[in-house]
Amino acid sequence: MKNVIFYFTGTGNSLAVAKKLANKIGDTEVIAISNAIKEKGLELNYERIGFVFPVYYYLPPNIVREFVNRLSFSKAHYIFAVATYGGIYGGVFKDLYECIKNSGGVLNAAFSLCMPGNYIVEYGAFPEAITNFQSKWEKRRVGIIAENVLQRKSQAIPKGNFISNLFTEYSYKKVKEFKAMAVNFHENGSCNGCAVCSKICPVGNININDGKPTWGNNCEHCMACIQWCPHKAIEYGNVTQKRRRYKHSEISLKEMMLDESE
Repeated sequence: MKNVIFYFTGTGNSLAVAKKLANKIGDTEVIAISNAIKEKGLELNYERIGFVFPVYYYLPPNIVREFVNRLSFSKAHYIFAVATYGGIYGGVFKDLYECIKNSGGVLNAAFSLCMPGNYIVEYGAFPEAITNFQSKWEKRRVGIIAENVLQRKSQAIPKGNFISNLFTEYSYKKVKEFKAMAVNFHENGSCNGCAVCSKICPVGNININDGKPTWGNNCEHCMACIQWCPHKAIEYGNVTQKRRRYKHSEISLKEMMLDESE
C-alpha cells in the first residue's frame, strides 16, 4: 500500500470518514489504532500517513496520543490528520503536531470535520434533520480533504482559539481522568449477556462476569459500549436514561467489533 489511514472511533463517525477518504485517495489501507497499537516495531512504509479521530475536550483521545508517541516518522512522510467533532475542535491539532514532531515527523496538513455530536454523557443524539444535513456536508468535505491529500498540500496547522488555549491544562487533566471514569457505567436490568459491549470496546476494558458487563480502569470514554448496545441496557450514571443513542448509519456492528472483523 502507498498510503495508510489510522483511525479511532466510538460511534463509527471517524471510521466512516476514514473509509471514504481511503476510497477517494486510492491505494490506501485503513487500520484501527486499537489494533495497530498492539504491534511492536510497526513499519511505516507508506507515502501518505493519515490519522482520523474524534476530539475529546479539545484534544486527541488518549489512545491516539499514545499510538503516535510510539511511532517513528521520517521527513519524507506526508502526514495529515482529520479531527471529527461535534462542538469545538480547539487545540487538538496543536497537541497532535507536537506528538508527531517528537516522533520525528511533521504534520503537513490538518482538517476539521463537524459530525453529529454523540457525547451522550452531556446530550442525546441530534434530530434526524440535522444529522442528514451533516451527512451531506461530510461527503462534500471528505472530497475536498482527499484532493488536498492527493496533491500533498501543506498548510499552517491551527493552534487553537483563545478559549481552548485558556483551558489547556483543564483539558489534559480531564482526558487523563477518562481511564478511571468507567466506574460510572452500569447496566439497567435489560442486559441479556450478549457481550457486544465487551467485543466492541476498543481498549478491552469490559469483561462479562456472570452474564453482566464490568468495566476496568482503562476507559477511553468513547461511549461505544453505550451507543452500540442492541438492548440499550447500558447507562452512564443517572444522566443517560432518557437520551437517544447515536451511531453512524453507514457503519455496521461487525466493522466496529475489531477482533471479529479484521
